[in-house]
Amino acid sequence: MLLALATDPVAAQLPLSLQNLVVENVAIEECAHRISAPLHAPGAAPGVGTSGHGNSNRPACYFTPPNRTVCFRGIETKRFQAGGKFNLTRSLILCDWPMRTFDPVVLRRLVPRIERLAVTGRTLQRLEQDFPAFPYLRMVNITGTRLNHTGVSAFYELDRLQVLNLRGNELEQIQPYRFRSGHVEVYLQGNLWNCTNDMIWLLKEQSRQYVDKPTLVCKDWKYTGRPVLTAMEYKRVVRESCLHEEIWNCSCHVSYLRLSDNGLSFHPMIMVNCSDRGFYQLPQYLPGNTTVLHIARNKLQSVDSLTTNEHYRSVQDIYLDDNRITSIDILEDTIWLDNFRILSLRGNRLNRIRVYSVEHAMERNPGVGKLYLSNNPWRCGCRFAIRFQRFLRKHESLVADSRNITCYFINDEDGRKQYLPVLTVTPNDICRPSEHNTAAIYNTLSIIFASLIVLIFTKLGYDYYHYRKYGKLPWLIMKMP
Repeated sequence: MLLALATDPVAAQLPLSLQNLVVENVAIEECAHRISAPLHAPGAAPGVGTSGHGNSNRPACYFTPPNRTVCFRGIETKRFQAGGKFNLTRSLILCDWPMRTFDPVVLRRLVPRIERLAVTGRTLQRLEQDFPAFPYLRMVNITGTRLNHTGVSAFYELDRLQVLNLRGNELEQIQPYRFRSGHVEVYLQGNLWNCTNDMIWLLKEQSRQYVDKPTLVCKDWKYTGRPVLTAMEYKRVVRESCLHEEIWNCSCHVSYLRLSDNGLSFHPMIMVNCSDRGFYQLPQYLPGNTTVLHIARNKLQSVDSLTTNEHYRSVQDIYLDDNRITSIDILEDTIWLDNFRILSLRGNRLNRIRVYSVEHAMERNPGVGKLYLSNNPWRCGCRFAIRFQRFLRKHESLVADSRNITCYFINDEDGRKQYLPVLTVTPNDICRPSEHNTAAIYNTLSIIFASLIVLIFTKLGYDYYHYRKYGKLPWLIMKMP
C-alpha cells in the first residue's frame, strides 16, 4: 500500500521529485539525505555522503542488513561481483542515476534475486533495453527522472510484478503495457502527458490496473491543465461522430477544451477537415461544437448551408479556398456573418461582393479575426473597384491578403484581361470617359444637395431663434395667404 505523504515526516521533507518513491510505508530516506544532509549510515561505504563533503562523482554503494542496498551516482559493479553481503540484496535503490540510459539487463548478473528496484535521477531519459526475466522482482519504481519513453513490452518478462511506479517522469504518451503477471498496479501521475496523442485506451475496462488514471493531467499547449480522461472521452465521442455518412471521409479533432463559466465542466472546440474530398456542397452534418471547418480544394459552388443549417451555428472559422463559389450575397444580414472569426475565400470565382454588407458585418462583429479574398477574378468596374478599394484600405488589418488582391479589366486595344492591384488602382486606370463624366455629375449633385440641406437647416434654426426672441414670424410666412 502507498503511504500518504502527510502522515510521514520523512516523506514530507523529501524533494518533490522523490516524494513519489514513498512505497509500502518506506520512504527513500537515503536519497533525501544525499541531497539535504551528510549521510553516516551503519555499514556505509567510505566516501558516501553529500556533495558538500568533497567526495568524487564515482559510484558508491552501501548495504543495510538484512537485504537492502543503496547506491549513489551508479553501481559499484566490483562490490557486487566480489560477492559477500551485496549478494544478499533484495531491495536495490539507485539514487542520482548519472547516465541518460539505464540497462536493466546489467542487474540480472549483479542482483539476480532482487525483489524491489527503485531508480531516480534527473539525468535518466530512457531504458536501454526491456527488463529481462527476474524471478522474484515484484516492484519497480522509476520516478523523478526524465524518462520520456517506454515500450509496451518493457516489463513483460517480469512475471511476478505487482507494482509499477512511473510517476514524476517526463512521459508524454504510452500504449497499454503488456504484462505476464495476472495483476499489476500501475502509477503514472505527474508525467508530461501530451493529450493531442491518442490514449483513448485508458477509457477501456482493462485499463483499471492504471490505478491513478483519474488524476492524470494534460501538459501539452492545447489541453494543458485538463484531465487526461476528460480529453480522451471527448476525443472518443468526436471520433465516433466523424463516422457519419456525410463526413465519413473527413478527419475530426478536438482542438481545445474550454472551461465553462462556472468552472465545473468543459466545452470542446472541434475541428473538421474535409479538404480534398470531392464535395459538391457543404456537408449537411457536422459534430456538435464544431468551430473550425477546413473544406478547401473541393467543388463547392455556394455557401447556403451557413445560413440554413443548424450544424453550422457554432462554426467560427471556415476555409473555403480553391472551390467554385461565385457569390456570398446570401450571407448578407445573417447571424453567421455577424459572428464569424475567420472566413477564407481564396481561389474561388468571386467577381463582386456587396461591399457595404460585408463592411457592416465586420463593424458589428467584435470577434472578427481575418478575411481572405485574394486569387479571385474581381472585376475592375469603376464604381465597384473604388468601393472595394476603400473597404480594403479601411480594414487592411483584417483582410489579411489585401495586398495580393487584384482585379481585371478588358483592354480596349487588344481585348485582353489586364490585372491591377486593387489597393493601388486609380479611376484613370479603370473608368472610361463617360463613367468619369457620370461620376463627376453625381459628385457635383451630391455636393449641391448637401449644401442645400445645410442651408435649409441653418435658415430654420435662424427663424426659430428670431421667433423666440422677437415673437415675429419669418417674412415669407407673413406674405403667404
